[in-house]
Parts: sequence; structure tokens; C-alpha cells
Amino acid sequence: MSQQEQISTETVLIVNPNSCGGSTGKNWENLYNQIKEIFGENPEVAFIQKSWDGTILTRDFLRKGFKKIVALGGDGTINEVANGFFEVITSVNNRSNDKTAPASPILKLINPEATMGLVPSGSRNVLAKSLDLPDGIIECCQRFVNGKPQKIDVIAAVITTAEAPATAESDHPKEVTTRIFLNAAEIGVGAEIIDRSKKIRDKIKSRFISTISGVIATLPTYESNLCEVSIDDGRQSLLSKMTMGVVANGRYLGGGFRAAPQANITDGLLDLTILKNSGSLKMLDEFVDMKGDADNTQEKNNIFYMQAKKVSIKSKERYYSYS
Repeated sequence: MSQQEQISTETVLIVNPNSCGGSTGKNWENLYNQIKEIFGENPEVAFIQKSWDGTILTRDFLRKGFKKIVALGGDGTINEVANGFFEVITSVNNRSNDKTAPASPILKLINPEATMGLVPSGSRNVLAKSLDLPDGIIECCQRFVNGKPQKIDVIAAVITTAEAPATAESDHPKEVTTRIFLNAAEIGVGAEIIDRSKKIRDKIKSRFISTISGVIATLPTYESNLCEVSIDDGRQSLLSKMTMGVVANGRYLGGGFRAAPQANITDGLLDLTILKNSGSLKMLDEFVDMKGDADNTQEKNNIFYMQAKKVSIKSKERYYSYS
């Protein structure tokens, strides 16, 4: 791809060339020419080659002074770029009475004045549905250039392994992972399906086939975990076997599955939906029920729903904290 010499030092496109089934990369020269006309400049371009490139590239460009970071790709690419806007500057030991709770990281925006652009070009584009973004790369670029910036909530997640965090009685430090989610974080069978699908996709590039394979490999053998759930630091608690948990910011999950009908991406609240203990076949029926309206969801015995500012979930394997 040939570009004009005067490349923008303010705007960068972070592009997943494999999005849209690879058509983004194949048609990039023509696409970039259209984008240049919309932006009225020659944006810098950086292509993603592997997982988490979006996060690394975003941090690099923000530190170089770029103020407009545009993510062009699927939901995974958009979430990687969102993570790049933050850095974990330190972790402080947990000082609450719950000694099993993870350390509390401090997330800091690299540049509070920077703006993120969303140009969804994936197979699902779930976040775009919650934000009511238009269909099409060109249309979303026009929205970014001509529209006003909109502040949205982000989910800060701290995930701690079963061995972590370290305590005075333990010589083995526990692994703590801190991430940002724009749309939703999944726990349980949903997360397991996603994880297996990604591993299969390394061998089978088709997202559809890898997702179906992940479902087939997971559902028949998946066992629910006994979990302790704390909402808003103990305002309400729940002890239950959990097949699937969703901490949502947006209304939809993959495939247009509406797991949090009441969710509002700017209300400052997390929408927690828990599918309690379900067998593999019953699980499918419960998923259908969760697609209904919010009142119907709350009345189901096997489904727990609540809005909160903070959610902590502890299983035998991990400790999750969302805020």
C-alpha cells in the first residue's frame, strides 16, 4: 500500500486485516482511499498481526502524542484497543476483611484527552448494536468524523487464579490479571466456549466452524461451579452453582443474544445475569428464556439478575472482581 508522505500525527487507524473474513486486508488500498477522503487527512495505519497487538499499539501511539485512535476490526480488536487506553500503574494489597480477595490495581488513562473511534468490521459487531452504530465501515468513519464524542462506561475486571493473591501465610504469589471490557465479561460455560473456539481457530480459520466446534466440545461435559457472589461489597450475596455468568455493560452478547435487556452503556451500572445449575440440554432452554424481556428474565428460578456498581465472584478456580 502506498501512502502520501504527510501522514497524520494525530489520527491512527489500528486495523485487523483479517476482519470481515479477510476482506478488510484484501480491499485495504481502496478502503483507505475512501477513509482519507472522509477524514480529510492521511491517518497513520497500524496492522494487527497477533493477539494483544491492538493494546500494545494503542499505548505506543498514545505515548507518541496521537489523540484519535480508531479501532477497525471485530469486537476483539475493539476491546484490545480499549485496553490500550489504560495502564496498570501499581497494585496494592487487599486490606479488606476478605483475605481471598484480589489485590486492587490502579488503572490510569494514558491520555484523558484522547478519543477512541469504533469502526466495527467483524462477524458479530455486538458492541455496535448496543451503541446503535450504523452498518458499514464508511458509515462508521463518517459518524466518527461528524459526530460528537460520547462517554461510555467501561468494566474494570480483576481476575485472580486459585493460587492468588499472595498472603502472609503463603509463599506462592497468585496471578492477577487486570482487563477492561466495553461490552460484557463472561464467566463459566460461555467463557469456556470462547476459549476453546479461539484454540480451534488457530487451526480452522472459519469463525463459524470454530464456534460450533467450541460449543460441541464444551456443552456435553461442562460442570457448573459452586460460586460465592457478592454485590456492592455485601449489599446482597448469593451462594449457588453457576453454569454461566455475564457482567454486562451492553445489552447483547455474540450472535445478537440479548443477555442484559435493561443494560445501558452510560448508566454507571453493571448488569449481572447468572444462569444457575443447568444440564447441557436444559441450558439451551434457559438461554432461550434469557432472550426474553427483563421482567421475564427476573422471574425465572434458574436465572438471577441484578444491577450493581461492583460485583465479586469467587469459585474454586478463580476470584473475579468487576467494577
